[in-house]
Amino acid sequence: MTTVSSLRQTPSAPAVVGYVPTAAGQSPVPQINTLMRADVAEEDIYIERTNGHKTAWPERDLLLPRLRSGDTITVSRLDRLFYSVQNLIIVGTDLRNRGIRLHAVEQNIDSNTLEGRDFFGMMSVFATLHHEFVLAATNDGLAAARARGKTGGRPPRLTTEQIEQAQQLYESGIPVRKIARTFKAAPATIYRYITLKAVK
Repeated sequence: MTTVSSLRQTPSAPAVVGYVPTAAGQSPVPQINTLMRADVAEEDIYIERTNGHKTAWPERDLLLPRLRSGDTITVSRLDRLFYSVQNLIIVGTDLRNRGIRLHAVEQNIDSNTLEGRDFFGMMSVFATLHHEFVLAATNDGLAAARARGKTGGRPPRLTTEQIEQAQQLYESGIPVRKIARTFKAAPATIYRYITLKAVK
């Protein structure tokens, strides 16, 4: 099985990689065949053996930050790389902003095509809308609390110091799921606070 540590053996050349998550008892072969038909070399396919936890994909969490502008990541379907629509919006927008091509073979979604650029352009809009919805809901909740004579609101899940520590751990290559365990938070919470960056 290809490991993430082998990704940068030729750092000057753009990488074309595939990602295949499989649960216990499932064969990765159908996904591998799909990616190979899309011209991904077998030795460049990263296989994730998931444990049934929907958001615990440590191989993915190591792989994505190592991709650089010009690289391509190929999956059979979008749900093989993103575990929710919100995750698609956040992580997909980050990949687009970093200049990384995303190709979902079975859905014929390619961020290098006009249709693909339009799709991920919409993702950027949805990301902005999601942020605005969260902000509006927070402000409404605070206003309602003040009307009842209460001040403040729900404390942040992580303190400023913890956010800085989480960012440092992430940039050092620690998987998001391990960072989440460190702070007794959900992986989705960590994703809300950290800034996704390429690992040098």
